[in-house]
Amino acid sequence: MPDEGYQEGPPTYTFLNEEPADEYRILAEMHQKEAKQLLELARAAEAEDRQEEAKLLMDVSAFRLSRAEELEKTALGERDDPSVTEALDGEKEVLNTYVPHSMAFFNEDELPPPTVPMHMRPREEGAILRTWAKISEPIKKISGPIKKWFDEPEPPALGEGSDHAGKIEMPPK
Repeated sequence: MPDEGYQEGPPTYTFLNEEPADEYRILAEMHQKEAKQLLELARAAEAEDRQEEAKLLMDVSAFRLSRAEELEKTALGERDDPSVTEALDGEKEVLNTYVPHSMAFFNEDELPPPTVPMHMRPREEGAILRTWAKISEPIKKISGPIKKWFDEPEPPALGEGSDHAGKIEMPPK
């Protein structure tokens, strides 16, 4: 992919009433102040016999001073912006070690077989039939007598198709 929008050289924008060199000077001053503070903290840590902390603070202080010098040189126009230079150096390293993406990690033989999670698998018919049997058994017990009651033929009405037209039968004693 070509860098069509890539800009070489200094940025085309500036802040009002400021030049890019002024920004680098301000940053350099900030780094120098921070380096002095770190140096004082390192001396205090040495006085309290905290050698590891003192060494760490001295290292950070030295790094801040070197960065301040780089920013001063950038403000004077002797070199490029150190942040951009650092980023571009990293970009070159990435480009030199770039490996294109490929699926050569696995062969088809090495891949595990596809599986469906348990909660997405269809249920066995046996489980459904067992559940239906559990539900329908109590219903059959209840509905059996009720069904017989509805299925029994009605006794014929008096006077219709019977020999006892108009007679009332008395139950035997």
